[in-house]
Amino acid sequence: MHNSIVLVCAADDNYSMPLAATTCSVVANMKNPQNLSLYVIDGGISPVNKTRIIQNLKSEQVKITWIKARRSQFKNMQISSTVTIAAYYRLLIPALLPSDIEKAIYIDSDVIVRSDIETLWHTEIGDKYLLAVQDMGAPLVSSPRGLVNYQELGIPADCKYFNSGVLVFNLKKWRQDNTSLAVIKYLNDYKQYVRWFDQDGLNAILAGKWGEIDPRWNQMPYLFRFGSWQESPFSQQEYYNLLNNPYIIHYSTREKPWHDNCSHPQKELFYQYLDNSIWSKWYTEQAAKKRRQKQMAVFQNMYGSFKQQIKSLIKAS
Repeated sequence: MHNSIVLVCAADDNYSMPLAATTCSVVANMKNPQNLSLYVIDGGISPVNKTRIIQNLKSEQVKITWIKARRSQFKNMQISSTVTIAAYYRLLIPALLPSDIEKAIYIDSDVIVRSDIETLWHTEIGDKYLLAVQDMGAPLVSSPRGLVNYQELGIPADCKYFNSGVLVFNLKKWRQDNTSLAVIKYLNDYKQYVRWFDQDGLNAILAGKWGEIDPRWNQMPYLFRFGSWQESPFSQQEYYNLLNNPYIIHYSTREKPWHDNCSHPQKELFYQYLDNSIWSKWYTEQAAKKRRQKQMAVFQNMYGSFKQQIKSLIKAS
């Protein structure tokens, strides 16, 4: 039986710098970081950035175990400008982690942890498949941003919808019931209804089968859209606790702290967990990468147009 606190993150190279800030914030807020077993599902993080992530941790007590992910399982999945294939890797956690690990915390790479995750680790999970926080932008499956096809699936309208950015997995139960396969099958079978990537699949399969944790473990930007606690779904105390003392800040919208357009009121907190001497070159590397991608896209468009012209000429002759 595995006794240490098991934390899993997943990222590709684009999210290597955010991952560094996230993991550093975890370790910085732990009383006993030597109790942490940190696993990173590696979606193509370069050796240079792996070294930077390790250096940024500033703790020799914490060892990172890198796990290579098989992208092929998710080749048909939806992605976006801010959500890559790495978002689906959390579905592989039960299969990728050693079989003696029966529980794991998963956090996205766009979060900053402000409290000791040992408290979260000791939360009772019971016979639930996972623990999560109700989504602040889609509290119910029937919300405008909830599950499009909840009625077709036979899920009650008042069933709560959770955010998948912070999860506590009951790995034993997932393995017993092949839950990962069920979620992946749903994402493939109902692709036309999926809007929020892995999160929709998880909510469709685990409707009514997950447990709630204190919402402070996943403070989302939607909180700031409420003018007062009366406008929010929270009690007065919950609202002010969430606003003033979140345990985890989740930058869950398209606006990320490392983007110029980010208006999140706690944007600067993200940078407190980054060593500028380590990450100063990352920004120039990312800019160069984007330029190359744009140039490649232009070339491919020109090449496609040229091929079409040649085909037209051959037909005409």
